[in-house]
Amino acid sequence: MRLKKSLVVIAYAAIAMTTVSAAFSQEISHALESQVTASGVKYVSGGIGAGSQQAMERVRKDYNLRLTFARPGSGEYLSDVRVRAENNSGETALDVVSHGPLLFARLPAGSYRVKADFEGKTQVRAVTIRKGHSRGLIFYFAK
Repeated sequence: MRLKKSLVVIAYAAIAMTTVSAAFSQEISHALESQVTASGVKYVSGGIGAGSQQAMERVRKDYNLRLTFARPGSGEYLSDVRVRAENNSGETALDVVSHGPLLFARLPAGSYRVKADFEGKTQVRAVTIRKGHSRGLIFYFAK
């Protein structure tokens, strides 16, 4: 009888864990839904927490520009970083706020100036996106 009760408890626990896991997966998938800028650039941001980082890792292959935001030394991840990418003609392709330490975007092939603003500090990097290739940039912001 005791064994039967234990098996019932285990079965209920497994069902509860499966339900919570499915809900968590849906929440992460929803949180990582890609967005599209006014200029038609698809992007996604996130990476807060292990589940979100794993979800970002799963979609990274779909984006050709991958940005990471962190503190130097500690590597502490940052969020709420404003990002703008302008092409050589000065047209804005991307103007968004990253909701986590990772921001992935799918830019048309070309050369861009990528600006990242955080806590009143701005960093600018030049990047060239070539068809079929991806580029990663890390922006470190000191306190």
